[in-house]
Amino acid sequence: MVQHNAPQRLVHGPLTRRGLLAGCGALAAGMMLGRGIAQAQTMATGPDAALDRFFAEQFDADAARSPEMRTWLGLGGPQDGWDDRSEAALAENDRVLAAALDRLHRDFPDGGLTPAGRLNKKLWEYQAGEKLAAARWRGNSYPADHFNGRHGEIVDLLSTYHPVRDGQGARAWIARVRSVGQPVGHLIQALEERAANGVIPPRFSVEKTLGAVRNVLTGRPFQPDAAADSALLAGFARKVADLPLPEAEKQDLTRQASGALQDAFAPAWQRLATSLEGLAARADDRDGVWKLPDGEDYYRWCLRSHTTLELEPETVHALGLQEVRRIQDEMAAIKHKVGFTGDMAAFNRFLREEGRFYFPDTDEGHAAYINGATHILEKVKAALDGQFNLKPKAPLVVQRFERYREASETIARYSPPASDGSRPGIYYVNLSNMKEMPIWQMEVLAFHEGIPGHHMQIALAQEATNLPAFRRHDMHTAYVEGWGLYSERLPKELGFYEDPYSDFGRLTFELWRAIRLVLDTGIHVKKWSRQQAIDYFTRNTAFTREVAEREVDRYIVYPGQACAYYIGLRKVLELREKAKKELGPSFDMKGFHDAILANGSVPLSVLEQVVDGWINGRKA
Repeated sequence: MVQHNAPQRLVHGPLTRRGLLAGCGALAAGMMLGRGIAQAQTMATGPDAALDRFFAEQFDADAARSPEMRTWLGLGGPQDGWDDRSEAALAENDRVLAAALDRLHRDFPDGGLTPAGRLNKKLWEYQAGEKLAAARWRGNSYPADHFNGRHGEIVDLLSTYHPVRDGQGARAWIARVRSVGQPVGHLIQALEERAANGVIPPRFSVEKTLGAVRNVLTGRPFQPDAAADSALLAGFARKVADLPLPEAEKQDLTRQASGALQDAFAPAWQRLATSLEGLAARADDRDGVWKLPDGEDYYRWCLRSHTTLELEPETVHALGLQEVRRIQDEMAAIKHKVGFTGDMAAFNRFLREEGRFYFPDTDEGHAAYINGATHILEKVKAALDGQFNLKPKAPLVVQRFERYREASETIARYSPPASDGSRPGIYYVNLSNMKEMPIWQMEVLAFHEGIPGHHMQIALAQEATNLPAFRRHDMHTAYVEGWGLYSERLPKELGFYEDPYSDFGRLTFELWRAIRLVLDTGIHVKKWSRQQAIDYFTRNTAFTREVAEREVDRYIVYPGQACAYYIGLRKVLELREKAKKELGPSFDMKGFHDAILANGSVPLSVLEQVVDGWINGRKA
């Protein structure tokens, strides 16, 4: 899973990511996409020059309005402030975006553009249209829940993304901390306004959010008698210690940071905790978004927004049930292969409880997991020459989640690198409970989050300088996560998963994503309870109940997103089979993968045009 607090939410303002081609000449656009990067660079000159300037101007204007966007993406400019997320500012962002969209329609008629320009125009149009449409549902979203939210963005930006490469960066960090009351105040206001309309996360989510918020205030200077510094202060001090500055200046910067945390951050964060305490008292145990205003339509919008397709929830639910049965049959065959004589439920218990399948929950065990994951990624990287021409330049590191958020995190995430190369791609693993991180799932998890998964796709997109900036940083859940799932399967074809237990782990992950189709629609359309969904999850997988609870809790507060994984996987596999069938001996796996990756994140309808264009190019 990709880090969702990061830049994809910030392109054209603080709403959600998307972008979809709708209605341009399908064959021309597909052929352009199929030609790949070098050809796209050539076609983006001439008639498209003014349009390219429009895209650059809009991106720069977004960055000028958003100090957080500059930090997330590693751009230049002041880094000492926060985005304005007040309702008035959000409405103004919508107005500015609508005016830019009107200008695009008025000044850049399709007839004057190349196929590449028409494609870029349509993608920008849809991205803008999606953000404006999202304003309709802003009041239905949860400003803070245990999985996503403004509170997490604030801490992530300070702890991970804010650059402290010199004294200026350190002083900007301190200034940001001192002004944190602004974003926290806007968040509290949004929570209260939503609550007045009955939009409150389920009680369990509010309680988890409150716990995570309180955890940030652990350690010095928030607790003067604590044995250790807080995560925020320790992280800042560690970065400052590495700077080529006089020791006295380093100590002074650290003292200033401690004072800012104590005088500005702590009061603001305590106000947030108090607000969440009041919200918890008003929350109930209804889980699905069916409970929200126009909840059925809201869920349909969430489903379409994440999958980039018009899908009926009932159809998605039925597909999930069908795929769960198919994958379980394949898993039964592996159970038989390893000689296990009990039923599948007993085999799942065996995998959960057998000690040899887990590293110890110690510092040594944590290090062994990170080292093992790093080794897996190095090994698969060496096997990709026959599969890809395009490979990212940005490095990838494996890292444990920050302790303050592990309890409410999923088992892993990918965080993209900074555009300026100052930050690598990061494969985060959750080591808070080693019984949730079995050795037989190490390969599949590393392939999905790292290589050839999210790092391969997202870092390549950021490095595709032939594409307008808005396309390099855009993300469509079905494309990004569909590629992640495809990347779990591809190494099987390259000789990985030699251990049948690891191959079972691969199928466990595929089953997990099929189950998401059942649970997401079950919770939000069929009104399944949280417990009903957890029971279904544990009954059908080898995951622990703790993992099941964590996953179900995620689906409850993030409607539609979990469905995009399997929908995206099916599209990639469908297109590969189509290409193989039409090209026969001319099919080239390198070419297919490059066609998928060369154009950045695109909706699934555009992805089909990508492959059609590549097929037509191979036939010519």
